[in-house]
Amino acid sequence: MMNEKNGHFEKGVWVAENEPSVSPTGGNVIDKRLSEATQSLIFSVNDVMKVTHDLVTTEEGKQYIEKTLRDTQSQIQKSFDDMISRVKDKLSKK
Repeated sequence: MMNEKNGHFEKGVWVAENEPSVSPTGGNVIDKRLSEATQSLIFSVNDVMKVTHDLVTTEEGKQYIEKTLRDTQSQIQKSFDDMISRVKDKLSKK
C-alpha cells in the first residue's frame, strides 16, 4: 500500500523512498535554478548590448543621448545656481 512506505508522487506516479534522507533530486533542483539564473543573466546582458547598440547607431538613440545630456547639463547648472545663491545669501547676511 502507498501509505505504508515513505515516498512521493513524481509525474503522477508514486515513487517509494527507501530512506527518509534528502531528496535525490535536490541537486538537480539547484542545477536547474542555477541554469535558469544563468540564462536570465545572459538574456539581460544581451538586452543591454542591444539597447546600447541602438543608442549609438540609430537617430532616435542619438537624439535620446543628446536630450539626456542637455537635461543633465541643465540639472547641474541649476544645482550650481542654487548653491551660489545660498552662498550669496549667507555672505550678505554677515
